[in-house]
Amino acid sequence: MPQTTKPARKMKTKAVKRGRPPVPYILIRAGVVLTPDKEIRRGAVLIKGRRIVAVGRDKEIAAAVRKAHDQSDRFTMDVVEAPDLIAVPGLIDIHQHGGGGADYIDGTVEAARTVLETHVRGGTTSVLPTMMTASRPALKKALAAVDALRPRGKRGSLPATTEAGPDILGIHLEGPFISKKRHGAQPPGAVRRIDEAEIREYLRIFRTPIRLMTLAPELPGAPAFIKFLVRRGIIASAGHSDASFEEAIRGFDAGISHGTHLFNAMRGFFHREPGLAGALLLNERASVELIADGRHLHPAAVFLVLQAKPADKVVFVTDASRNAGTKEAPLLTAAGGLFGSNLRLLEALLKLMEWSGWSLQDVLPLATSNPARILGLEKRKGTLLPGADADIVLLDYKFQVKDVWCAGRRASVFEKKQ
Repeated sequence: MPQTTKPARKMKTKAVKRGRPPVPYILIRAGVVLTPDKEIRRGAVLIKGRRIVAVGRDKEIAAAVRKAHDQSDRFTMDVVEAPDLIAVPGLIDIHQHGGGGADYIDGTVEAARTVLETHVRGGTTSVLPTMMTASRPALKKALAAVDALRPRGKRGSLPATTEAGPDILGIHLEGPFISKKRHGAQPPGAVRRIDEAEIREYLRIFRTPIRLMTLAPELPGAPAFIKFLVRRGIIASAGHSDASFEEAIRGFDAGISHGTHLFNAMRGFFHREPGLAGALLLNERASVELIADGRHLHPAAVFLVLQAKPADKVVFVTDASRNAGTKEAPLLTAAGGLFGSNLRLLEALLKLMEWSGWSLQDVLPLATSNPARILGLEKRKGTLLPGADADIVLLDYKFQVKDVWCAGRRASVFEKKQ
C-alpha cells in the first residue's frame, strides 16, 4: 500500500504533570479529502479517540495540535501518510443482507461477521443488517447473532479487545408483514399478518434497535401498526407492496417516510394508476432506496428518480445477498427472478459515475450524508467534520479501497495486512 503509519512522535512540555498519560492522536494526510461537501487538496483528518477533531490543510492541522498542547499536555501522533490517496467518509448501507457466502439470516455469529468483513473491505463502515422475511425462530436466531457482535461499551468508547469493523447502527426488518403478491425473493410461506406483539418481543429481548421496517401499507391494520413503529422511533418503509396510489397516501398519513428499493417488488407507475411507486416519487418528504447495479433498474430510471426527488431524499443501497463480494453469479429465485444483488456500496457509486460522467464528490452523498440524515445521524455519520465518528475510507485514483478506519481504528481486516 502507498500509505504507511509512522511511529508515534511523543512531544513533552515543561508544564506537564508527572504521571499524566499523553493525549493520543492519529493524523491521516491524504492527497485529497472529500468531506463530501468540500474538497481539500493536500488535506488531513485529525482523530482523537473515535472522533474527528479537525479537518483541513495538513500543515495547518499539525500546527494546531502543537499549539493546543504547547502549554498543557504531552501528546503522541500516529501519522498515516497517504499522499496518493483520496480520503472520503465511510459508506452507510441501510439495506444489506449478505456477502462473502453468508447471510445474516443464517443466524450465526460467524455468518454475520463474514458479511460485515466482506462489506468493510469495500468501504462500508456503518450498516443496518437486514433480515429477510423468515419464521419467528429464524429471526430471533439471526437477531441474537447480530447482538453478539455489537459492542456493549458506551457510545464514544470501544473496548480495545473488540475487533474494529462496521458500526451496526440497528436492524432493518424487511417483512414479514408484506404482500404475498409482491413478495419478490422473500419466501411467501413466511409472510404473515401484522402482529404488533411480535415486534414488541424483539424490542424487549434484543439490544440492537430496530431502526427501519419494510411493510405493505395496504394490509389490514397497517395504519395503526405504522403509528406504533413511528412512536418507537422506527422508520416505517413501504415495500414489497401492491398498494394503490390511494393506499400509499393513507400510509404516508399514518407515518410512512421511506420506500424500500423503489420500483422493485411494488406496484409500478401507470398513467391511470400511479401506484406506490408514483406516490413515493411525488412525496417530497419520503426518502427512497435505489439498487444501482444495472440489473434491478435501468440507468434511465435512476436518473428519473434523481431528477424527481429532492437531492437528500435518495439513497443507494446494495440489497446484497450472500454472493456479494465473491466471484459467484448473482442469486436468482426458483422462478428466475432477482434475489438481491452482488453489490458492495462503492460499486453502486462507480456505476453511477460511469453512466453519468459525474465526479466522486457528486455521487458520494447517496451513500454517506443522505443515509445518515435519514437515520437522524447526520452529525455523527457520513461526513468528515469535527465531532463526527472517525469512519474514513482511503481510495486510490482508480477508486479502489486501500484502507478503512472505523471509529478511529483501522478496520481489523486491513490491520492484518500491515
